[in-house]
Amino acid sequence: MTHQVACVSESLKPYVQIDQWETVPVVLGHGFGTDKSAWDYVAPFFPEGFTYIRYDLAGCGSDEDTLRRYDLQRHSHLYGYADDLIELLDSLGVQSCIYVGHSVSCMIGAIAAIARPDLFRRHIWIGPSPYYLKEENYPGTLLPEDLQSIYEAMVTNYQAWAAGFAPLMFGVTDEHRLANFSQTLFRLQPDIALRTLQMIFEADTRSFISKVKQPVHLIFNRDDFVVPQGVALWLQAALPQSTLDWIDAQGHLPHMTHPEVVGPLLRKYVIYAN
Repeated sequence: MTHQVACVSESLKPYVQIDQWETVPVVLGHGFGTDKSAWDYVAPFFPEGFTYIRYDLAGCGSDEDTLRRYDLQRHSHLYGYADDLIELLDSLGVQSCIYVGHSVSCMIGAIAAIARPDLFRRHIWIGPSPYYLKEENYPGTLLPEDLQSIYEAMVTNYQAWAAGFAPLMFGVTDEHRLANFSQTLFRLQPDIALRTLQMIFEADTRSFISKVKQPVHLIFNRDDFVVPQGVALWLQAALPQSTLDWIDAQGHLPHMTHPEVVGPLLRKYVIYAN
C-alpha cells in the first residue's frame, strides 16, 4: 500500500512533529502529564524507512497552542480527542497508519480506530486501561474516594500535588528523566490538568473495546500503580487480536524509564506491522 503524507502546514507546526524517511506513517500519541517529547527516549530504536508523526494532545502543548486548540466541551470526553486524531490524519493525507499510544492515548486510538478502521492497520499500546475503578467483577485499582482525594489535592495546590504524583508515575529515581517528566506535568494549566485527569479516570470503554479489530500489541510494566496486572490480562482477553509483553519494572511510563526494553519491542512490532 502506498502512503502519501503531506508536509506539516503552518497551523499544525506548533503541535505536530514529523520525522520522515520514507512513507509508512507511525503515529505516536502520548499520555497524561507528557507531550510529544516523551518519545525522545525510544526514538533511537525507531527503524528507518518509516514516517514518524508525533503530536501534542490538546491542552498539553504551549500556552498559545492550548488557547487555540483546547475546547472545554469537545475535550471533556475521549471522543473529542479521537476526533482530533482522525482530523489530524486526514489533514496529513494518511491513508493507513501504525498507531503507538501510551496510557490515555491508547483509548483515544481505540475509539478512532472503531470509528475509522481504514486509518489504522495495527496498534502498539503502552500501559492502556479501559477503566480505572475497582469493581466486584473488574480488577481496577482505584476507589471513588481515591479519586476525590486526588481532585481535592489538585485544587488545593497543584504544584505540590504534581511534585508527589510525578515519582509515583515514574517509578524510578532517575533524576534527569524525572525532571523532564515533571517539567511537562508542571506546565499543564492546573484547571485543564484537573479536567483531563477527571476525564481519564472516569471514562469507561469496556463495553466496546472488543470492537477494535486490528492487531494490538500490549506492553505493560509488572508493577504499575494505576494499571494492575489484572487489567492487562482483562484487556488482552477482550481484544480479539492481541499480544502481551511484560516489563519487569515499576511505574506507568516505561518508554521513558526503560527505553532500552521498550525501544526494541516498538522496533519489532513496527517492522512486523509492515
